Amino acid sequence: MSTQEADASVPGAEGNADGFSADSATSSTSDTSQGLREARDRYRTERDAAREEVAEARARIEQMQRAEIERLAGEHLAVGADLFMNGNDLTSYLTEDGFVDSDRVREDSQLLTDERPGLRKNPPAFDPSQGTGGSKPKQSTPSWGVLFQ
Repeated sequence: MSTQEADASVPGAEGNADGFSADSATSSTSDTSQGLREARDRYRTERDAAREEVAEARARIEQMQRAEIERLAGEHLAVGADLFMNGNDLTSYLTEDGFVDSDRVREDSQLLTDERPGLRKNPPAFDPSQGTGGSKPKQSTPSWGVLFQ
């Protein structure tokens, strides 16, 4: 349909067959498109904020998972973070469901201490000659004889 045919179908200069003026149709279309743009921008902003929150939550979860792996490895290693020195990353010690695989952590930390005994957790220092030997001094009981001396 050409513009001449469209102009011919308009009954008057200000209106069309539905009774709307051409100016009001244009303004309502621009209002609608403006409203759609604003809604689109608002939803994009909300989407971006949600993505940032999800990324922050994932980072916190990974941090907690790493801390749990280091805690479990700390049962065998002096420093639990030494478990990651063999090139394994966090996902190597997670199950398919995303939970920490404690058996795998224990196995790898035990293998690491077998290969490098210097990474083993040191036993607590204990000196039997200090604090456990000897007898307690006998406390004197008050008497009249001690009082007059």
